[in-house]
Amino acid sequence: MTSLIELKEKIKNFYGSYEFVVRPIIRFLAGLISLLLIKANVGYMDLLSSWIVVLGVAVICAFLPWGAITLVLAVDIVMNIFAVSVELGGMVAIIMMIMFLLFFRFSPKQGMLLVFVPLAFFLKIPYIVPIIAGLVCTPAAVVSVIFGTIIYYIIYIISENLSALTGSSSGAISTANINSIINMINSNTEMILAIIAFTITTLVVYSIKRLSIDNAWTIAIITGSVLEFVVILVGNLVLKNDNSVAWTVIGTLISLVIAFVVQFFVFSVDYSRTEHTQFEDDEYYYYVKAVPKMNVAAPEMNVKRINAQRRKKGKGNKRA
Repeated sequence: MTSLIELKEKIKNFYGSYEFVVRPIIRFLAGLISLLLIKANVGYMDLLSSWIVVLGVAVICAFLPWGAITLVLAVDIVMNIFAVSVELGGMVAIIMMIMFLLFFRFSPKQGMLLVFVPLAFFLKIPYIVPIIAGLVCTPAAVVSVIFGTIIYYIIYIISENLSALTGSSSGAISTANINSIINMINSNTEMILAIIAFTITTLVVYSIKRLSIDNAWTIAIITGSVLEFVVILVGNLVLKNDNSVAWTVIGTLISLVIAFVVQFFVFSVDYSRTEHTQFEDDEYYYYVKAVPKMNVAAPEMNVKRINAQRRKKGKGNKRA
C-alpha cells in the first residue's frame, strides 16, 4: 500500500509540475478521439473527415476550455449531418442549440463530462459516467450527463438508420422521414432508460459520499454501481430492450474498478486515525470530525560535498 501511495504522490507531483503541458495533451487526445468517432459514425462531409482537418481541429481543441471544445464538436456533428440533409442538419442544430443553452445556464463548468459521456458510450463503459459525476461533481452535473447521453443517441440513431431513411436515389431525406427520426429519438427506450438510470445514480452517489460516515466514498461507489445495474437490468426486461446482460455485468465491473482508482487518487484517507473535536463561539457549538489523508513523507536526502583540494592538502601535511 505504501508503494501505491508513493506512486500516487509522484504522479500528483508530476502533474502539478507539468500541468501546463499535461492539460493540453489531455484536451488534444479527447478532441482527437471524439473527432475520429464522429468521422466513423456520421462523417458525411469529406472536408471535415480529412486527416489534416481532424488533426488541425484537435490541435485547436488542446488550447480551448472544455466548454468551447463541446461547441466545436457539436458544430462538427451538425456540419457533417448538413452534408447529407439540410433538413436533418437543421433539426439536429436546433436540438443542440436548446441543449447548449440549458447546459451553459445550469452546468457550464462540467464541459468535460459532456465530452466524455459519448466517449464512454462508444467505449462500451457508459456506467462509469454517473458514478464519477456523483463523486467529483455537484448535482448540476446531471445536466451534462443527460445531454451527453442524448448527443450519443442522436449520432447512433442517425448512423444506424440513415440508409433506411433516404427517400430517393439522390439521397435526400423527406419531411416524413425527418419526423420518423424525431420519433426514433423521442421514443428510444434505451436512451430514456439510460437517462433515468444515470440521473438516479449520480444523485444517489453524490448524496452518500457527502455523509459523515466512515468509508462514505466506498459505500457510494458500491451502492451506485448496484443501483445502476438493477435499474438498467429491470428496465431492459420491462421495456424488452435487446441488450446483453453479460455486457451490462462486464461494464458495471469495469466501472467499479475505474471508480476505485479515481477514489484512490482523489479521496484517499485513513479512517483508523479519525479524530473528533468540538469547540464553541458566542452563537454555535461545533462538532468536527477530522479524517487524515493517506500521505507518505518524501525521503530526506543528505548530500555530502567533499572538497578534493582540501583532502590533498591534508595528505601533504601528513607527509611533511
